[in-house]
Amino acid sequence: MLKRLTIAGLVAASFTGATAQELPYPDTIIVLDVSNSMWGQIDGIAKILIAREVIGDLVTDLEEDIDFGLIAYGHRAKADCGDIETVVPVGDLNPAGFKAAVNSLQPQGRTPLTAAVRLAAEQLNYTTRSARIVLVSDGVESCDGNPAALAAELGKNALDLTVHVIGFDVSGIEDQSGLEALATLNHGLYLTPDTSNELKEDLNSMMEMPTHGEDADAMTDDMMAATLMAPDTIGPRSRITIAFTGPMGSGDYIGISEAGADDVLAITRAGSNGSATLIAPRTAGSYELRYYTAEGEILAHQMIEVM
Repeated sequence: MLKRLTIAGLVAASFTGATAQELPYPDTIIVLDVSNSMWGQIDGIAKILIAREVIGDLVTDLEEDIDFGLIAYGHRAKADCGDIETVVPVGDLNPAGFKAAVNSLQPQGRTPLTAAVRLAAEQLNYTTRSARIVLVSDGVESCDGNPAALAAELGKNALDLTVHVIGFDVSGIEDQSGLEALATLNHGLYLTPDTSNELKEDLNSMMEMPTHGEDADAMTDDMMAATLMAPDTIGPRSRITIAFTGPMGSGDYIGISEAGADDVLAITRAGSNGSATLIAPRTAGSYELRYYTAEGEILAHQMIEVM
């Protein structure tokens, strides 16, 4: 079973809404792109088939006492920007029912992802409750929405909202800034898997990550030092494979920031296997990898150049 983790340091760095308190495991909605492009193939398999299988495996492994929902877009009409449906209302997770609902979706239409994410936030009562949205899309907005503007609006008004974004097989899309903004302005990850295994890995990482308002676990007095080992240079939006040592507390995480800056651009959990993955920033320049404790203390750092 996946368990809750905590990142109190990230709360201190980025939480500007209402005072955080101990909140329940966050209600979660998956927003799934079922536009026509999801018939595109990866290694001979349609992306919608890959997404169905991976999401089915995900909900099977989740604890059933959490509230979970599904919103889909682009699955009922070929050219309707209003084609957004709450397929599974937020409620007690029924893995079998959730899988059946996902499997019934057939790609047809366009990509009104901004309106779909807004609907998810509203259904989660994001201004008064802890909430999490996971958007899975293989394309950018194709209707009149402005995902970057929505990202700023959600970040301003949310109590404790995390928005994770999966850009599935989007390497050929030049401008992904809207997708990226939805995540980075709302305490989430923006990841761009290109294979079935990467999609599964990234979705599981997102579900294991804490929301930024959860309380931190206590750290031991004899906390050990940490080390980071990663390439010195990397390409934009490339996967950074990081080997590390450290206390590996339940709230520890590894982040990447611009050199000398305090803001964390992306984070990943410092799990117990001594290995982690981050996505490099899009912009070339000097950046810094850091090992953080749950309280936000930096135990190790390493410079990395995005070429």
